[in-house]
Amino acid sequence: MDIHLDTLLKLPNATVESCVQQDHEAYLKLRLLNEDASCPQCEQLSSELHQNRPILLRDLSIFGQATYLKVPRRQFYCHNCQCYFTESLSFMNEGRQYTRRYEEHIYQQVQLSSMEQVSRVERLSFDRIQGIFKYQYAQKKLPGGQELNGLGLMKSANGKGTKTLSQLSETLRLEN
Repeated sequence: MDIHLDTLLKLPNATVESCVQQDHEAYLKLRLLNEDASCPQCEQLSSELHQNRPILLRDLSIFGQATYLKVPRRQFYCHNCQCYFTESLSFMNEGRQYTRRYEEHIYQQVQLSSMEQVSRVERLSFDRIQGIFKYQYAQKKLPGGQELNGLGLMKSANGKGTKTLSQLSETLRLEN
């Protein structure tokens, strides 16, 4: 059976150009398939590439190996708006070092375990895990500040040394 990495990754408008494995890590170089991008201001398509600066993103592990994607970050020029813009990619948030699905995975793992445990398993610092968790938590908040999943008061709980979901739940129960 021949399965191509594109099929496993399921990233829209991207294909894997090369794969390098070293020290229990996999590095996949991506090529974007679309030739143009939509301007975020006027929504017109532009094919005038200004620059391309690849970045390295952490993605979900493949076969137990930490996986990194080398993603082209293309900047285009919009003749209509007369400005430069960076192409928006559906699998990553602007300014983040991880794919959306990897950040969601970290968020779910912290809810099931602890930040320390996830930090060890993913080989990321506690501060990085905490940063991903807080970012995802903020993304899941409803308009008006209501909590989507009832975790609530993360900053208060963090200040009290809370690191697991059960500790967080107990903190919330005691404060209400």
